[in-house]
Parts: sequence; C-alpha cells; structure tokens
Amino acid sequence: MALFRRNKSEAPPPEPETTAGSMPAGRSKKDRPTPSRKEAEALRRQRVTRQVSSRQARKENAAKNRAERLRNLNVREAVPEKALMRDYVDARFSIGEFLLPSLVLILALSFLNRVWPGITLFATVIMYGYILTVFVDVYRMWRGFKRVLADRMPRVSPKGLLMYGMNRTIQIRRFRIPAPRLKRGDPY
Repeated sequence: MALFRRNKSEAPPPEPETTAGSMPAGRSKKDRPTPSRKEAEALRRQRVTRQVSSRQARKENAAKNRAERLRNLNVREAVPEKALMRDYVDARFSIGEFLLPSLVLILALSFLNRVWPGITLFATVIMYGYILTVFVDVYRMWRGFKRVLADRMPRVSPKGLLMYGMNRTIQIRRFRIPAPRLKRGDPY
C-alpha cells in the first residue's frame, strides 16, 4: 500500500484505441480555431471583472434578493392546507380587510380634538368596537374553516392556520401575497 506515492503494482490506464484517420472515442472535432492567449485572457477578465455602477449593482442585488424571497415564499406557501385557507379567506367577504384604512381614518379623527373636544372619545369607542367586530368575524371564519378542513383533509392538523388566516383576513385584498386566486363568492 502506498500512502504518499504511486503504487507500482497499478497498471497505467489503457489508451483509447484509434484507427488511422479517426479521432479518439468520446472526442469530436473542434469547429473553431484555438483562441490566442491574449484573447482568452481578455475573455476571462471580461467575465470576472465586469464594471458595474453602484446603482446598477444595488438594482441587480435587489432583483436577486426579491427572486430569492419569492422562491422561498412559494416553497413555504405550497402546503395544501395553507392553500385551502387562502382560498377560503379570499372567497368570503371579510370586514377585517378594511381594518387598516379605518384605523388610519379614526386616528385622523382623533387629531381633531382641539376643534371638536368629544371626537377623541367617540373615535376611540368606534375603534374598539370595530376591532371587536373584526375578532368576531375572524372567529366565525375560523369555525367555518375548521369544518371545511375536516371534510377535505381529515388527517391534517389546523395548528398554525388560525394566525395565518387572521393575518390574511386583515390584509387589504389587493396587497395579499400570494395574490388571491378566487373572487369573492367563488366556491373554494
């Protein structure tokens, strides 16, 4: 056994047999001339050291990061029970999707405290009432979804889907990612 040197008992690998006028097996004839050393080095430098402005580099890096995030998102969102939850939420009308715009409006109303002193209390009561209504709507959505999940996928656990569905319900429909596949009222 040779540890750091060649084993003399090994035979050298056999040369491929060639006939007169033919190429060795596995090789094909080259259809272009060999580039000169100068040309080859220039091509290599061009591939390795491409001059890019910092703005272009940021744009390429952002595009690469966006593509990576979308790929990871698609892998994570491809779970069948999440797809069913998305379709279930997107097919129904939900008042939760109007929560964020209404909270912005209520906040704007609370700035009118100097003009109309009672508006802040009124706006706060409306805000808490609306949030409570959204929670009731999410509770009804969750109960209905658990029945649908039990019918379609009886062995799947609903663990983690409540928060997923709640987040999807509260998002404005236009900004949901992945985009809704179903319109309101479509069968899921």
